[in-house]
Amino acid sequence: MIILVKINIHIIKLQLPRYLIDKLSLFLQLNLTIPIMKKSLLLLFAFAFLANLLYAQSQRKVLIEHFTQASCAPCAGINPVITPIIQRNVDKVTKITHQVSWPGVDPMNKDNPGDVQNRVNYYGVTGVPDVFLDAYSSGTPTATITDATILNAYYVTSPYEISIVNTVLPDFNSIEIEVTVKLTGTVTGNPMLRVAALEKIITWTTPPGSNGEKLFHHVLKKYIPNTTGTNISEINQIGQSKSYKFTYKFDKLYNFKNLETAAFIQNDATREVYQSENKSVVFTPSPGDDAAIKLSNATGVFGDTIVCGNSTTPILKVLNTGNKSITSMDIIYSVNGGPNSNYKWTGKLDYLKETDISLPGISFPALKGSNQLNLEIVYVNGVSDINNINNVSNLTFYSAPATTTTSKFEMKPGAQPSLLTFVIYDDQNKIILNDGPFTSNATKTYDLNLEQDKCYRVYATNNTASLNGTFKVYDNQNVQIFQQRVIGVGTVKRDFSTYNFVTGTNEEELNSELSIYPNPASQDITINYIADQSEINSIQLVNLDGKTVLSKELKLNSGLNKINLDIQFLSEGIYFVNMKTDKGIKTTKLIVR
Repeated sequence: MIILVKINIHIIKLQLPRYLIDKLSLFLQLNLTIPIMKKSLLLLFAFAFLANLLYAQSQRKVLIEHFTQASCAPCAGINPVITPIIQRNVDKVTKITHQVSWPGVDPMNKDNPGDVQNRVNYYGVTGVPDVFLDAYSSGTPTATITDATILNAYYVTSPYEISIVNTVLPDFNSIEIEVTVKLTGTVTGNPMLRVAALEKIITWTTPPGSNGEKLFHHVLKKYIPNTTGTNISEINQIGQSKSYKFTYKFDKLYNFKNLETAAFIQNDATREVYQSENKSVVFTPSPGDDAAIKLSNATGVFGDTIVCGNSTTPILKVLNTGNKSITSMDIIYSVNGGPNSNYKWTGKLDYLKETDISLPGISFPALKGSNQLNLEIVYVNGVSDINNINNVSNLTFYSAPATTTTSKFEMKPGAQPSLLTFVIYDDQNKIILNDGPFTSNATKTYDLNLEQDKCYRVYATNNTASLNGTFKVYDNQNVQIFQQRVIGVGTVKRDFSTYNFVTGTNEEELNSELSIYPNPASQDITINYIADQSEINSIQLVNLDGKTVLSKELKLNSGLNKINLDIQFLSEGIYFVNMKTDKGIKTTKLIVR
């Protein structure tokens, strides 16, 4: 300890900044335990360390990339050992956990398997658990992650500074991530900035895999825009800084309130990590009555996009984003521009609480192909919403393929026919056809005698992980209506119907970015335009002689826009509606009668 005291006196005499003195003193304390450390050798190491500090003077935050899995037995033993170490050093580290696809089941990997696999390939990970501290591994997680290894990495200064600002967007279903990078030292190569959205903690009531773990920390949700990252070599002068903005739309979050972001800079040629940072997402309530539609669905099941027939029961997930409890909401909804249905919800919804609202069924003229559901919360607690930008949802759903009452069903079993079965139900849950297990992979064809205007569902059950069958439906003209492959262990379902769908001009227009309702028309029309982003456009009505009879400037929002026009002044005939955008002109036809 005498050596340490003398060295510290010399350090103080150098009149270094206090933070450099603290770092160098800690370095000495960590390394005085090395056997046979002579005073001259220790001084040499100390001043080499000091030279590194002076060369680049930004505080480093250590990046830890953790590879694990919910069905990995060794992970269940090692993760509880390294997690407390990381938590003790939470202010010194940025942690990203990648839930890999092996050795068993892990639903968190299925949320984004591609991004995880890219990082697995990047480091050449062949087994879990595995951990990299600033891209370096000591061979085992418990050797790589210790208090000493974290501190030693933390006290190696960085040539960059990173700051993150997370902004919750008005829809409360996405965030803007602004990452500011400043160069404070010399860097060679092509540094890449990688940005990720994470969940700080995911808690399961029962283990999601076979190893018994229920808690998972700093789990990757998405690299933004991708795992390749953003080249920041344009920042090449010391003192120069630049801000980069990214948008993350909430996807497959178990609890959005645990959302955080991370950013790190890495040299892909050497895999060296220069700097990292992380930041929790903070949600601030709106000052009043505010409800946001987070999700909606026409089928009544989130994630499903197929509706069978010409009626449906929509569902929406609503989040309270205001500082008042919500006790009532007035909701209107329609399909394909038809008449509005109304529903009044009552209950109690506190700040950042969600509720799923199932709306009464609605009938509509179903279009072959895509259909449009429009939902809007018009009143919250009996008054207008203080922030109505997130009160509207416009989404596309699809009609189940339709066939004739006399049809054929074809099943082609795969390599393991004995592991394949199927059953077809009608909309009253009555079995109309079933078969399997099969004895060979020869194609089998069955006659279907169906009823008009009914829905049917095929369930094909497979007990092997590979492709093990394909089924098809043909109409009475032997035209294939659809086909479906059966892959993986489990049950594949597919709906079809015998409904007659609306076809023709309206359907074609509705499937495009620009459509008109009603058409033909004589008085008022509604023009539906789907914009990629907020923009200022102009709309024109042009007659067959090429003369512009109406021109109007429009400020449009991202998504579906409804533009109401009075056309009573127009003579009967055919007109063209032109929407001028940055991408060019979108045109559709209007018939005036």
